[in-house]
Amino acid sequence: MKTVDQLVSEWTEEERENLKDLIEECLEREKSISENSKRSRESLAKINESLQSFLGSLYEIKERTEKLADDLLGIYLHFHHNKMASA
Repeated sequence: MKTVDQLVSEWTEEERENLKDLIEECLEREKSISENSKRSRESLAKINESLQSFLGSLYEIKERTEKLADDLLGIYLHFHHNKMASA
């Protein structure tokens, strides 16, 4: 995509003078768009890092939950076995 300067460089001096205000406004907007794009990319990178951390935490919770379920099943089976042995 051409920049404002690249596009305007193809115009005659008269065209540039006649559209001077429009060119200045476009240059300001181009700068704003560039800055916003940079901030958006940085924000997206931070969101991605946060998402990766969140997914890592979810995986850890899943692993711990599975271990807890296994431990509880072991306790249940231990008591159930003792209950049947005494009956």
